[in-house]
Amino acid sequence: MKLWNKNRPILILLLSLIIMASGLAVIAAGKDKAPARAVGQTGNINFIPISVWYTGGTVRAPMIEPVTARSRAEWKKDLEQIKKLGFNTVRCWIEWAYNEKEEGKYDFSSLQLLTDLAAEVGLKVICQVYIDSAPEWVGKKYPESAFVASNDLKVHSQSSPGFCFDHPGVQEKILNFFSEAARAVRGKPAFYGWDLWSEPHIINWSEVYHLGDLRYVQFCYCPSSQARFRNWLKKKYGRIEKLNEAWHRTFRNFEEVEPPRFGTILTYTDYVDWQEYISDKLAEDLALKAGAIKEVLPESVVTSHSAIPGLFSRPSWDGTPDDRKMNDSVDYYGVSIYPKHAGAVRPWTPFFRSAGLDFVRSMSLKNGGFYVGELQAGYGVFGMKVSLPVTASDLRDWMWSLMAYGARAINIYAYYPMSSGYEAGGYGLIELDGQITPRAEEAGRIARTISQNMNLFLESRPPESEIAIVYNPLSHMVGGQQTFTSEGQPVGYNNLSESLQGMHRAFFERGIKVDFIHVRDLRDKASRYRLIIAPYPVMISQPYVQDLIRYVEQGGRLLVEARAGWIDEKGFAFPVIPGGGLDKVLGCREARLLPVQKTGRMVISQNHPALPWLKPGDSLDTVFFEETFEVTDKKAAVLAQSPDGQPMVVLAPYGQGQALIAGSFLGSAYHHFRNPNNGKFLVGLADWLGIKAGAEVKPFPEDSPVEWRWLLGRDYRLLFIFNRGQDKCRLEFRTESPWPGVELGDLETGEKVPFSLEKKQLALNLEMEPQAVRVFLLKKK
Repeated sequence: MKLWNKNRPILILLLSLIIMASGLAVIAAGKDKAPARAVGQTGNINFIPISVWYTGGTVRAPMIEPVTARSRAEWKKDLEQIKKLGFNTVRCWIEWAYNEKEEGKYDFSSLQLLTDLAAEVGLKVICQVYIDSAPEWVGKKYPESAFVASNDLKVHSQSSPGFCFDHPGVQEKILNFFSEAARAVRGKPAFYGWDLWSEPHIINWSEVYHLGDLRYVQFCYCPSSQARFRNWLKKKYGRIEKLNEAWHRTFRNFEEVEPPRFGTILTYTDYVDWQEYISDKLAEDLALKAGAIKEVLPESVVTSHSAIPGLFSRPSWDGTPDDRKMNDSVDYYGVSIYPKHAGAVRPWTPFFRSAGLDFVRSMSLKNGGFYVGELQAGYGVFGMKVSLPVTASDLRDWMWSLMAYGARAINIYAYYPMSSGYEAGGYGLIELDGQITPRAEEAGRIARTISQNMNLFLESRPPESEIAIVYNPLSHMVGGQQTFTSEGQPVGYNNLSESLQGMHRAFFERGIKVDFIHVRDLRDKASRYRLIIAPYPVMISQPYVQDLIRYVEQGGRLLVEARAGWIDEKGFAFPVIPGGGLDKVLGCREARLLPVQKTGRMVISQNHPALPWLKPGDSLDTVFFEETFEVTDKKAAVLAQSPDGQPMVVLAPYGQGQALIAGSFLGSAYHHFRNPNNGKFLVGLADWLGIKAGAEVKPFPEDSPVEWRWLLGRDYRLLFIFNRGQDKCRLEFRTESPWPGVELGDLETGEKVPFSLEKKQLALNLEMEPQAVRVFLLKKK
C-alpha cells in the first residue's frame, strides 16, 4: 500500500478541478462536422464499449465471487461466449466491502484475472466501483462517520449504505481504494475505463423507512457534512450577517449554522441553499474520485451514471444529482435505462423515453455524448412484483434508440440474472444456468454491427437543434418543503417534469428535434437557438432572467409560461409579475390569477402569423393557474383570452427579438389531457419561424407512431427509422438529399436499398413490422 502523502489530497483536488473546468465539447462546429473533443477530456474516446455486466461467476452486483482453482476455466468460458455473441467489452465491478476487508489489505485478484482473461479472448474491460457497500472496519474506526438523518437518527450500515464521504478519514480511505484499484490494472492492455459511481445519491441501496417518511427525511446531518455545508455557505455569503439576512436568523458565527430540517412560514432560502449545496457536493465528490484514478491512470476513461434521466427526477429525492453538473466531473456521464423496470407502473412509452434520452443527450453535449451505464437485459423483479418480459425486439429497439440519440457506450445489465436479494431471478440477459436466450443473441448481433461500423458512429453526431426547452431545477423548489399545487398535490409531485415532457412531446410527434438547455448554459449557448421555451418558470435566479432578456434583445424568440419569474433564487416574490424585468420584455403584467381545480381553457382571439395552425375560437387547455394580463406595451398583441375576454397570451417585440407569455401551463396540460390545440400552438411557433422537421414521414395507417433520427458525418448520414407501434405499417420517408449523388444501404445487412431522387428530394418506401427498426447508411457518391 502506498502511504498517504500529505500533498496527495491537493494533487487529487487539482486534477478534479481540471476535469470540472473542461471546456465546451462542440466548438463552433458546422452542422456536418463531428463534435470536437472536450478540453481537458483526457480519456481514450476512440472506442464505443458495448458490454454486458459480468465479473466472474453468477453472483449479482456488487457481490464478487472469490477466485478459486476453477475460476480461470469457468470465467474464460463465459467470456468466450460473451465475445462469440458479439460484444466488445465486459463490465465488471469491485466493491469496497469485499476488496478491502481489512484496512490497507487489498485483494483485486478477481479484477486482475478477469482483465487478463478478457485480453485473451479479445474483450475490453470497464470496471464499476462500488463504495456504497463498505467494510465493517470503517464504522469501527470512524463511528462518527455514520449517515445521520434530518431527525438525528443514525443509519447503522449493513454493508450498505456505507459511511459518509464527507468524513475526512472515510474520504481518505475511499480515495486510497480508487488509487489502489487503478494500480491493480495499470499496464493491462485490455483495461479501458471506469464507472466511478453507480446512480449517485447521498445514500444508496438502503430502504431506511424506519427513519420516517422518506419524502421528508433528508441526509446527511453528521458532523462532517454539517461542517462541509458551513464551508460552502462561507464561500457563498462571506459574512454571517449576509447569511442571517437571507435566512432570517440570528447566528453569531458560521459555527452555529446547521442545515435546515423542516420548512417554516418565514423563508425557505435555507432549504434552497441546502439543495444547491447537495448538487454541488455530489459533483465535487465525483470529481475527487475521478482525480484519484487520473493520478494513476491519466488516459483511463472515467464515467458515472444517474439512476434515471434527471428530467424525471427532482433535487429533493434522496439527494438526486444535477446531470449537467455531473458531466463536468468525468469524461462521460450517463444514465440507467430500465423501460420495463418492476417498479414502473407501465413500460416506458416512446414519448417518455424520447424526452428522457433527449434530456440526457442535451446535458452531455459538453462531452460529445453520453454513457448508458445500465440497460435492462431481462424482466424486472421487486420481491413478488415482476414486470412484463423483455424480448429480443425490446433490446433491438432500445439499443438502436440509444445509438440514434448519440450514446457513446451501452452496458447491458446484466449477463446473468440477479442471484440474490429482492431482485433475484430478474434483469438477466441469459438464464441463470447459462442457457443463451434470443434476446442475448439479438443484443450481440447489434453489438457486432456497432463494432464493425464503429468509426461511422464515432465520427457522427445528432443534428443541431434550433429549439431549446429550458431546464431550471430551481422551479422544483417553489414553497421549499411546503410544495403543493392548486390541485393539492403534495411534496414529490413533479410539475416541472410534466411541463417539460408535454412541451417535448408536442415537437416529438411532428418530428421536430429539440434540445433541453440547463439555465447555467443560457449565457453561452442561448444564441444557438432560434426559439427558447421556458416551461414552469415560476422560480428562477435573477442572473438567468437577465440571460433570457439578453437573448430576446439580441434577436431571439422566447415563450414563457404562467407566473414567469414569480419567485427569485432566495424564495422572495418579485414586486411585479412577470418578474425580474420580464414584464418589460413581455409587454404586460399580471392582472388576475385564478386557481384551476382540474382543467380550464383559453381561447384564440385572432389570426396571427405566430399561430399558423390555429384560428379564432380554438380553445387550449389550461392547468393549475389561469393568469390574465394588463397589456402595457402598445405594440403587443393579444393572441388568446380567458373565457371572459381577458388577455391570456401576449406577444410583444423587444430589442431585436420577440417574446410571448401564456397565462397557464400549456405543456403540463398537453402532457395530461392531450388537447391537439395545445400541441398546435407549440409547433406552430416553429412553423412561424421556418423551423422544419428535416424530413417528412407519411405512415399508413396514418396514426402509426413512426420515429426517425439522423446521425451526421462529414460525407455520410446514419438514418434510424422506428415503428413504435404494435401494428405493421407502411411508410414513405422524404427528405432533401444533402448531395447531388448518394448511395443508400442497410447498415446491418450491407445490402443496397432502393430509393428515388428527384429535384433533390430523396424518397424511401418501407414496410415495417411492429416494433421494427431499420438502420441505413446514406453516403455521398
